[in-house]
Amino acid sequence: MIAFMDPSRIFHDLKSPDEAGRVQYIVIAFNQASIDSIFLFPYNPGGHWILTIIDEEKDNVYIMDPLGACHPHEVWKRIVNAGIKQFNAEKGRGLRRPPTWIMLSGAPKQANGKTCGYCVMWYMKEICEDSTLAFRTKYARSGKKKAFYTQMELDENS
Repeated sequence: MIAFMDPSRIFHDLKSPDEAGRVQYIVIAFNQASIDSIFLFPYNPGGHWILTIIDEEKDNVYIMDPLGACHPHEVWKRIVNAGIKQFNAEKGRGLRRPPTWIMLSGAPKQANGKTCGYCVMWYMKEICEDSTLAFRTKYARSGKKKAFYTQMELDENS
């Protein structure tokens, strides 16, 4: 099952860094879905969209970045980890290790500096259309996979 989280609920605002409120939203979202859900969570840490995929049952968090960055944003990582930890505590799931963060570096990149939001939506579309949820292997690393989304492909979704 795929669940979605509202990016407006966790918007990164330097003027109001309410981390506790963002952590609480993640806990609420987990409680409203089945435990085996994969959560798709677009996030904008400031001027750029990335896709966070939370597989809480397997304790994995995947990042798809249209720019190909190889590190998660530390504030975002702290918020997601805290949300998962709080959810596990509330469910009596005992002490579990922090989630493993995995960069899906084989995901197609944006071809210019303005299409990160489109790329994130395209990532979500492809994940939702794949009944096997093979995104973990499909986008694991670069190779002979598609390097960039073309403008024509991006226009198909607009």
